[in-house]
Amino acid sequence: MIRVLIAEDSPTDAAILKSIFESAPGMSVVGIARDGAEAVSLTEKLKPDIITMDIKMPKMDGYQAIDVIMRNVPTPIVVVSSIFNDSDSDATFKALEAGALTVLPKPVDISSPTFALTRRHMIDMIRSMSEIKVIKKRKISTAIPSPEHISIAHEEYHLIAIGSSVGGPQALKEIFSNLPETFSVPIIVVQHMTSGFITGFTKWMDSKVPLKVKFAEDNEILLPGHVYFAPDHVHMEVKRSGGALRAYLHQGEVVAGFRPSITVMMQSVAQVCGKHAIGILLTGMGSDGANGMLALKQNGSHTFIQDPDSCVVFGMASVAQTRGAVDKVVELDKIAEYLKNLTNNKAR
Repeated sequence: MIRVLIAEDSPTDAAILKSIFESAPGMSVVGIARDGAEAVSLTEKLKPDIITMDIKMPKMDGYQAIDVIMRNVPTPIVVVSSIFNDSDSDATFKALEAGALTVLPKPVDISSPTFALTRRHMIDMIRSMSEIKVIKKRKISTAIPSPEHISIAHEEYHLIAIGSSVGGPQALKEIFSNLPETFSVPIIVVQHMTSGFITGFTKWMDSKVPLKVKFAEDNEILLPGHVYFAPDHVHMEVKRSGGALRAYLHQGEVVAGFRPSITVMMQSVAQVCGKHAIGILLTGMGSDGANGMLALKQNGSHTFIQDPDSCVVFGMASVAQTRGAVDKVVELDKIAEYLKNLTNNKAR
């Protein structure tokens, strides 16, 4: 039985959520907190398997409550809030940075013809997130030690392809914060995130890191010092035209449940760039990207994964490792330095 704690100050919204979860087999709502402070208290008392957390609440808001819970009683938290319907570019990452696993909009319109689909998606997300074993929140150091134990490949790299899922936004922020704006290699990213939230996250990231961060546009040239995220609902591949690498966006078939798919992106990079590419799988659930990493490795690309200790979920990376697709395992706080070494971007 999955024991759910709801933190929600609106009685109407709390009742809707309670009805959704208690209609699902194997789920039970063990408590409802009316503010952030009560959410902290009930978490300590009830030890729920997962918490749904609103953001705008009295006494203590959701951000503060998440921070306290993750430091004292680590518990999987999914933010469910109307704040994410307001296109607040800071909101999504602030919740993830505080320790939430993912964010979902409130299912407020129960008369909508799409409510049944929304309900099913919410139940599926809560079920899968409840299985994640979270640890006490820890500060990530911005001082990156040199990874002397990692041998550095000597190759001219034209492109870096990164895939991530749950926990990915925090990991990407850590990496990109420590790469210079003059970084000499373009970076493309597929980040699995609830539909509609990637826009705010990309804008937030662009405002916080030295690199230029944006959505990829179809047929645009991929430039050094830039990070290109795949937009919602389209696959992102690469092609070489006129001597330049370009993004290729298309609405191909969903692959293993995903569009955009990490594997689709990486298989394209493997074919186009071969030994001149670097493939990276970060924290995340499932297996998307594992076959893509294998294609990269088989075509001569350098592949590595985030270390399991710093992953929120050592899922995708673990599958890639099992399939023999991984050259290296690199600790999160050493990835930026490793990339600078690989691409000759060391400070002079």
